[in-house]
Amino acid sequence: MPDATSPMSVIADYDRDSIHTLPLSVLPISNGALGRARLIKNHRLETRIELFRESGGGSGQITIDQVPDFFPGDDVALRRDVGLLRRIGELPAFDPYTLRIGLRQAGVDLVNLNALQISAAKRAELRPLMRGIARPLAVHLFGPKAGAGAGADLDALMRMIDSPDTPMVRSRILSMAVMLRVSLDAVPDMLEEYGDTYLALSYYRSYLLYALPVIDRIIGWMREVSGNSYLRSDPNVLRTFQRVETLLTRITTSVTARFNGFDSQRVLDWNAVTLETFRSTRRLVSEHQQSLAQVLCGLTVKMYEWEQRFPNAGGSPEKRAEFVTAELAPGLDALWTIERGAERFTDIRQAA
Repeated sequence: MPDATSPMSVIADYDRDSIHTLPLSVLPISNGALGRARLIKNHRLETRIELFRESGGGSGQITIDQVPDFFPGDDVALRRDVGLLRRIGELPAFDPYTLRIGLRQAGVDLVNLNALQISAAKRAELRPLMRGIARPLAVHLFGPKAGAGAGADLDALMRMIDSPDTPMVRSRILSMAVMLRVSLDAVPDMLEEYGDTYLALSYYRSYLLYALPVIDRIIGWMREVSGNSYLRSDPNVLRTFQRVETLLTRITTSVTARFNGFDSQRVLDWNAVTLETFRSTRRLVSEHQQSLAQVLCGLTVKMYEWEQRFPNAGGSPEKRAEFVTAELAPGLDALWTIERGAERFTDIRQAA
């Protein structure tokens, strides 16, 4: 992770793609030194200003209210900066999609609009997760042969739609424009917005795919000492271990079921698409955005912390019990409450 005190005129890919960090250089912060720090969600699910992070995992953090103590300057400007940080700090996560919505609602003008775009490397990573929606559209417009290639790259597909190469393709795009009740020239932009909706969903799915194997390792790591050390005679520790395992399993099972529910009916019938089905699909994804961001951000920061503290999945029984009790368990009940209360994906046709 880059040093939070280093110049941030160029946003690092790590911060650009992160679900839990926000370089303050992208915000209209008056205090120059403060603008070189980060706003983060830590593994205790707290919002903090991160002043630095060491390679071994150490992190210098302060609360937002402590900013005037660490960053002297004009009182009026500092109060304005702190007020802005408080509003942004209430967001459930700091991924680009949550930030776009939150900053717009807060009336914040960004210093760098490009900062809320994921990196080219992240887009390439997400490309396989996008094939399920890109290929059906490519097949509909360009035929099966084009679908195999274009369906692997949504960006390339948008370029092909923007410049149709045959009268037949242009006719199909015109028919789509009629069904969507937009002009022919507006179709590429509308489909690009649709693609961004799925890109956001794929972004959150990528964090789930990261978390699942790490959680499996953590559960095995806890079981190693709960059944094969003196901890097996400590009922308090055993209850905590069991509770953490139960919560992690419930949360990930539920989030996985949400994605599976969407996968089962995500492919629109492009031959009969209407403005209503188009909008309802986007609305369904948008309704899940905040809860997915919050739950997956919470899981991610806890997984990161465990990997930093125990890179080789070792540690004495005492160290493991201490980490699980003091660092891993806090906040999991809240994450489960959020996930349990999240809506399920319903049938797109019914939603329309």
